[in-house]
Amino acid sequence: LKSGLVFGSSQIDEGISMAKKNARSQKLLLFRYAPKASILAITLWTLCLLTIFGLYLGRGVRQKLSLVKNLTFRSNLYWIADAGVKRAIVELVKDEEPSDSLKESWSNNPVVFKDVSVGIGTVRVYYNFRDADGSIRERFGLVDEESKININTANMTILKRLIAMATGLDESVTQEIAAAIVDWRDADSFLSIPIGSAEDSYYNNRPEPYDCKDAKFQVLQELLLVKGIDEKIFNKIKNFITIHGTGTVNINTAHKIIFLALGIDETVVDKIIRFRAGDDDIEGSSDDNIFEPGSGIVEELSQFSSLAASELEALSSVVARGLFSTSSYNYMIRSQASISRFKQEVVCVVNKEGEILSWRQF
Repeated sequence: LKSGLVFGSSQIDEGISMAKKNARSQKLLLFRYAPKASILAITLWTLCLLTIFGLYLGRGVRQKLSLVKNLTFRSNLYWIADAGVKRAIVELVKDEEPSDSLKESWSNNPVVFKDVSVGIGTVRVYYNFRDADGSIRERFGLVDEESKININTANMTILKRLIAMATGLDESVTQEIAAAIVDWRDADSFLSIPIGSAEDSYYNNRPEPYDCKDAKFQVLQELLLVKGIDEKIFNKIKNFITIHGTGTVNINTAHKIIFLALGIDETVVDKIIRFRAGDDDIEGSSDDNIFEPGSGIVEELSQFSSLAASELEALSSVVARGLFSTSSYNYMIRSQASISRFKQEVVCVVNKEGEILSWRQF
């Protein structure tokens, strides 16, 4: 038994000794390979960080390249749209006819103005033409400003009629808006109508106060500052109004709504439009009839269609007041440039000499 215990004890001591040796050996191995493991871990973390940094830089580069591309397209689009404007001016200056009508080349010429190739893109000069029945179709050309009502010269009655027909608002509202337009542009501080119009006292008490201008409109968007006119109303009347010209309306190009706003009876307006449309009953075609300068508008229309005494009187009154002309001097150009899916528009007004009077780009 004693010898057995001694033997067991020696075995235990030997096991402990071997365990200590193994522990020292593992410790030595750990110390030996620990630096390499640390280097490996650091290397892996560095690679991860560099990968993330590379992806971030790549994203930034892609964004900058996309920005450069967009800026390049924008620059090209601008010059393409500008080329459309210049082409329209050339076509306009070429016109030497004493009268101006919807059948002329500047008004509707798809060959010259529809999707013309310019460099890496195309350009179109176009507008939405409203037929007498109210339907709208696209035409390629310019719009003469004398086909519209001049808000700097039209009286309150004409403005009231125009706003009513373009917006469908009731009489009291349209009268207030028309009066506010007149009071915005006139030089005095007196209300055109006792209730509903506006001068400084109204505009000074708005959340963001300003003065009544008491001077002519310089841009159409000024109307949004006038009492009673919001974006919705402005969008409905903007195609019928202008700030350019002397205030006369070209009888050869004006829309039905313009004639009605001037106070001409609808039956007479329909006769004027049928006269202009010619045999094919389509305005803007080659067989259109034209009121020539000095021809006598009333006499010429009377020869085409019989006029009742009341119709003659109403038309003669408008003609006598000098509200009609047979030619135009100012024109709106809407030039749209396209490169792939990118587009840009320029809308400007020029006179017949090619002088640019206003310029907006979108």
